[in-house]
Amino acid sequence: MALFRAALALACLAVWPASAQTICEAKWRDTARDRIVPVRIRMPAGTARVPLILFSHGLGGSLDAGTLWARAWAEDGNAVIHLQHPGSDSGILGGGRLRQAMSAEQLRARALDVSFVLNQVARQPREGACDLTRLDLRRIGMAGHSFGAQTSLVVAGQATPFAQETLADRRVTAAVALSPQPSMALPDAAAFGGINIPFLSITGTEDALPWLNRVTPKDRERPFRAMAPGDKYLLVLAGANHGVFSGQDRPGVAATPHMRDAVVRATILFWRATLRGDAAARAKLAQFGDTLPAEDRFERR
Repeated sequence: MALFRAALALACLAVWPASAQTICEAKWRDTARDRIVPVRIRMPAGTARVPLILFSHGLGGSLDAGTLWARAWAEDGNAVIHLQHPGSDSGILGGGRLRQAMSAEQLRARALDVSFVLNQVARQPREGACDLTRLDLRRIGMAGHSFGAQTSLVVAGQATPFAQETLADRRVTAAVALSPQPSMALPDAAAFGGINIPFLSITGTEDALPWLNRVTPKDRERPFRAMAPGDKYLLVLAGANHGVFSGQDRPGVAATPHMRDAVVRATILFWRATLRGDAAARAKLAQFGDTLPAEDRFERR
């Protein structure tokens, strides 16, 4: 098993070598909502037009969430914008405000943050050293962890209790949810059956937060099973807990090199297949389960 994992790591390094990135930060004001949305922009090396991937942090998170994944995606030639969501970000830590912030209203605010940022990059040519005219806004991906995964699901087309309003943003053409969870308001088929874009769900056999909610690791597979079939994928990593998928190096995150490598390889193949129309990547993604140890699981439908 050790040799197997070492070989995969070497293969990953050979396929996705490190490259220079330009990183810019800003606080963009949505005047319509009188709301400031902090962003961190990662631009890959070069001057060519590139796909754009947005990343949404989990409850109590910040712009640092998803750093490991975003760095790899930018190295592979994608621009990445991390969003920070006021009202459900690190500003709520302490004082028992986590559960209060995990609300339908905050989820709605997050989805509107995504649409605002897409509007902003469409009209703003630069942010510091970052040339935003390089962004190919015909090729947009959405990703997030935990509450950010719920944000990705809603932006991708999950039905919500907001009956008079759709929160889906049709500019997003593919999405990734790290630690997704079922809807608390609607049956699975009603909630997720309308997601028609390519979607990759990633979870682990220990992906639970019993101190916060009753969502089990098996529950996190339910959105995948309820989505409309076609270009839907599920990766389940044995032994991976909730923190593994945050994309951060921090205490208590027991992510093994194999876990991180599997997330990077699966997501890069997914983005290549969906945002670039790479037929070879699509074929490799379809057979991704063959590259995993027996205790992991990969499904597609």
